[in-house]
Amino acid sequence: MSGEIYDSRAREIADTTRRYLIALNTGGVAMMFAVASSLATEGVNPGWAIWPVGIFVIGLTISAISLFLAKNKTLRRKNAAAEGKPMPDYATWYSANFSYEILTLVIFLVGVFVGLWKLSTICV
Repeated sequence: MSGEIYDSRAREIADTTRRYLIALNTGGVAMMFAVASSLATEGVNPGWAIWPVGIFVIGLTISAISLFLAKNKTLRRKNAAAEGKPMPDYATWYSANFSYEILTLVIFLVGVFVGLWKLSTICV
């Protein structure tokens, strides 16, 4: 198999991973709002959900940055190919897609733990 096939497959996997992480963080926001609204009917102030929701939104923001970075890298590769120039090298840690994906997953896990911790402090 040629390098282009591996590169294409790697981009497909990265796109799928980004979609998965976006779904996880969006689900985290939705879950926090759902639990906060159901507890509000029991008289619990929904302010406890601010931190977990904020953390999930940070995860979504990092996913968005990763998408913009991937688009920028693709456009630069396309332009280099069209101009007959060598492909740009993205060897730094901050230009690697997996750096943002790992960070987004870690932030999701932090959001889950903060949400559980905040829920554990609620007395109904």
